[in-house]
Amino acid sequence: MNILAFDLGASSGRALIGRFDGARLSIEEAHRFPNQMIRMRGHFYWDVQRLFAEMQTGLQKAVNTARITAMGIDTWGVDGCFVGRGDTFLGFPYAYRDFSLKNMKACSKKLGAEFIYERTGIQFMPFNTLFQFFQHKRSRAPQLKAADAFLFIPEFFRYLFTGERATEYTIASTSQMVNARTRTWDEEIIAKLRVPRGLFGDIIEPGTVCGAVEGTDIKAIAVAGHDTGSAVVSVPAVQSGDDWAWLSSGTWSIIGIETKTPITTPEAFATNYSNEGGVFGTVRFLRNVAGLWLCQECARIWKARGQEYSYAELDRMAREAAPGGPLINVNDPRFNAPDDMPAEIQAACREGSQPVPHSPGEIQRCILESLARAYKATLDDLTTASGKRFSKLHMVGGGIQNRLLNQMTADACGITVEAGPVEGTAIGNIVMQLVALGELRDLQQAREVIRASFPTEVYEPEAV
Repeated sequence: MNILAFDLGASSGRALIGRFDGARLSIEEAHRFPNQMIRMRGHFYWDVQRLFAEMQTGLQKAVNTARITAMGIDTWGVDGCFVGRGDTFLGFPYAYRDFSLKNMKACSKKLGAEFIYERTGIQFMPFNTLFQFFQHKRSRAPQLKAADAFLFIPEFFRYLFTGERATEYTIASTSQMVNARTRTWDEEIIAKLRVPRGLFGDIIEPGTVCGAVEGTDIKAIAVAGHDTGSAVVSVPAVQSGDDWAWLSSGTWSIIGIETKTPITTPEAFATNYSNEGGVFGTVRFLRNVAGLWLCQECARIWKARGQEYSYAELDRMAREAAPGGPLINVNDPRFNAPDDMPAEIQAACREGSQPVPHSPGEIQRCILESLARAYKATLDDLTTASGKRFSKLHMVGGGIQNRLLNQMTADACGITVEAGPVEGTAIGNIVMQLVALGELRDLQQAREVIRASFPTEVYEPEAV
């Protein structure tokens, strides 16, 4: 059986074909394309028209390669598109880096931070959909009156393919507008926000068939639409338990555990942990940490200056740089969207009376060591908030190709790190489609197939 997964991240998108023989799964890339925010008149947007054209190309390439049974789409969270009556496209969607901390604080003050967290259990981040709508409301955005629906990014693309509108639970949960206990829209929050309730459709669970791609018999399946939700599905844990945590490594780093019930205790609120939706009734108790975005932005700036390096070259130079150098707070809002990331990192070190990194290798090592330190702090907070201790950290996603960061993480956290699979998000996307099609029974069987199909690497803490 051949399954197509569209996996879109903040820096690239892929169409991957999953081939399942009943026991093992293999994947093959059919199409890859770049993604980046576009800036117009001082605002950041996503170029969804170009992205959809790339996805159509990916679908055609996949169909030319194999008989495709089904397809699913996962993307980043929180952002979405407004659709008007008569299927009218109401403009490019704002990108999450367009929204400010000031706006988040104003909304939290008006609605009540404790009230929001107790109901949604979601981490406070400036770009959450709740705060996006608060800003739209304050600025009297014309889309609010013209729109017939608000569709998160994966739902919007599936709608373009099928003509059907649906809102899947994991992606909706990133909004900070879904009740953590009922797994439905929180009516009180929407009422307090004073935005049209009709914009938000009924929520469906991941693994639901949502029609077919128009003009074909290819089923469109609502997978865990939030890319982290799909990535967590791919964690090759032998069995459910309390002694492991997971880290999805990519443009963002996200650290958490899998639970059956949300955790909205004062400790969870104080440490800003999030209860995002998972598959099969689970909750992803997690916190976002800045990830390889800092490395990606540095590489982009150096390339613009005529110094183009591959990530492999940057990692080699980082290994050669002296350890124990300057450290930065990777979660500082100053690193969200600076004009010049290397200069911003140097300024932060200078302001902190630390040695200033100059070469690309020194800057890369500063970022990686700082990320590992942030992972350690986040894991410590996770222990406090959940009351659990961990002996293993499962790392999945494209970021695990950075073996230096994997080892630094094991060293900083002082626990075993098991890295793999690399294409965790796409694999999680594919296996949820196989569940929807009746080829796999449940999450445990899906993870058994993943462990049998894809290699992992183990990193033990080393003395530093």
